[in-house]
Amino acid sequence: MKRAALLLAAVWLLAAGRLCGQSGGTLQLVHADSARGFVENGRIVRELMGSVEFMQDSSRMFCDRALQYPDEKLAIFSGRVRIVTPPRELLADQIYHYEVRREQIARGRARLITPRQLLTADALHYFEKEERALAEGRAVISDSTERAYLSGARIEYLRLKGYARVDGDPLFVRRDSTGTDSMTVRSRIMEMFEDGERILAREEVTIAQGEVSADCGELLFMRNGEKVLLTIQPEARRAGDFLRGSEIDLLLDKRVLRGIGIRGSAAVVTRVDTLASPDPKYDLISGEEIYVGITKNAIDSLHVRGRATSYYHLYDDKKYQGFNKVLGDEIMMNFKEQKVAWVGVKSAPAASNGVFHPAGQESPLLKEMEPFLQPFGLSPESLE
Repeated sequence: MKRAALLLAAVWLLAAGRLCGQSGGTLQLVHADSARGFVENGRIVRELMGSVEFMQDSSRMFCDRALQYPDEKLAIFSGRVRIVTPPRELLADQIYHYEVRREQIARGRARLITPRQLLTADALHYFEKEERALAEGRAVISDSTERAYLSGARIEYLRLKGYARVDGDPLFVRRDSTGTDSMTVRSRIMEMFEDGERILAREEVTIAQGEVSADCGELLFMRNGEKVLLTIQPEARRAGDFLRGSEIDLLLDKRVLRGIGIRGSAAVVTRVDTLASPDPKYDLISGEEIYVGITKNAIDSLHVRGRATSYYHLYDDKKYQGFNKVLGDEIMMNFKEQKVAWVGVKSAPAASNGVFHPAGQESPLLKEMEPFLQPFGLSPESLE
């Protein structure tokens, strides 16, 4: 019985060799330095060694060793495995290739290379018919031309749609040329659209961009517009500045933060320069919309529209003079060395107002500020 099985394996091996030049949708051997057939637990096996090459339709498979199970339509490639199906390429230490299902399971330094993305993981399951990949274990999808990547415990990637979903501590990183203004985003759920043109992060989102850090419920990064939109109770912090609103835009120019836009119950709290005031003091500006201009990682201007209100400390040659409140339809402020250098107000005469309280008499204005500071965990007197 054993001799008959071995004879059958030998006959199958010879027949398979004659099929090498034929075309069709089946897996065909192109080359191997050596081959042998045997029976393993009742299964007919063909083993091929040395510079092994197969083909199936437009795919080419290369490896050091292959085990082929004809009855199961299964081939196991091992040793420097590479499957080339233009425009993509799959590489790993070992790949299980299912001939009829047209699926591959890659293990050990698995890599899927496409024209736009590189997907790597400990294990990768590729579904050819759907052009879909499931990557698990230290999964990373990266775009080297954009110096950006997403990573997590598991990534599902739809190649034709340029879509990916990342689960398990998802992380998005986009580096600038110097590394000082890189963007880092973390959340519970993260998705990529159009091969990275948009990144959507949801639930417990945190972001760091240069000196700015923020928390929110949802974040949308738009590569073409160089903008990051924060929604669902967003809060941002930059050095001694605190920002809140219904929505916050981080506006970039060549990957460097150049401005911050705040909409809906917008508020910016700024800590007074510690050289001017060693004790914590805060300036406040609020309105329906606020634009914060940033130059060299420092706020250089503020523009407030709609019910604009500003509370700020006045200094003359670093000597504290008092506390000022300004109201109007629009307020513009310029800063120099982290202190207010100029204030302009646009408003109907009846809607414009200004109040100054000299040093030692600021208590009424400080009490007015308190509700704005509390959401940040601050008080007019101290930083918690």
